[in-house]
Amino acid sequence: MCARILIVDDDRTIVDFLSIFLEREGYSITSCYDGVTALDHIRTEAFQLILLDIMMPAMNGFDLISRIREISQVPVIFLTAKDQQEDKIRGFIAGCDDYVTKPFDLTELSLRISAILKRRPAAAEQPAAAPGELQIKDITLLPEEHAVSKNGVEINMTPKEYGILLLLARNKGRVFTSRDIYELVWEDAYLESDNTVLTHIRNLREKLGDTVKNSKYIRTVWGVGYKVDKEV
Repeated sequence: MCARILIVDDDRTIVDFLSIFLEREGYSITSCYDGVTALDHIRTEAFQLILLDIMMPAMNGFDLISRIREISQVPVIFLTAKDQQEDKIRGFIAGCDDYVTKPFDLTELSLRISAILKRRPAAAEQPAAAPGELQIKDITLLPEEHAVSKNGVEINMTPKEYGILLLLARNKGRVFTSRDIYELVWEDAYLESDNTVLTHIRNLREKLGDTVKNSKYIRTVWGVGYKVDKEV
């Protein structure tokens, strides 16, 4: 069965153009022109991927992806003219899977879509098991409640510890450097000699019952950074 893609963009010319191209690529396309209508579609229909603009009336793309992540882990690609680094960072921390700026190459976009669908087949088939819930093995995160539990037992965390865990949980498989984590979670400039992230990762692992050598939740990619593995 062909993958279903939802295109959300207030530029009808781009929507029509993309719809024709992606249908020729073999995808089933649904389109809409604002975030409110898109959310109605997502609540009632199953999509394997969403192409999402940022600058839209009524509900912008950043607000929409936050609402999407409350009910589903469907892959999202931002397709937008906003090309500033801070916008890209905001997109990834909100939970997007890729970020493509306009103007874009259709062949490259098609390859990015194909790569994501191959990478996330299970997550693409259905919404998350519970509204807003994120799982890392037996760890459960509830972003709306700012809560973390392990096997049903709540774990108390500082806001920064929680921010790190949420960032990694929303981007499973992606490696974040200490600089990435600091700039995304602390929203400040990173200092090369600063061990703040390392300290918070160590405290976070202790609370989760994790270790560096036998990592179950947060894995160190030596010389690069940290990640949460994708679950098979």
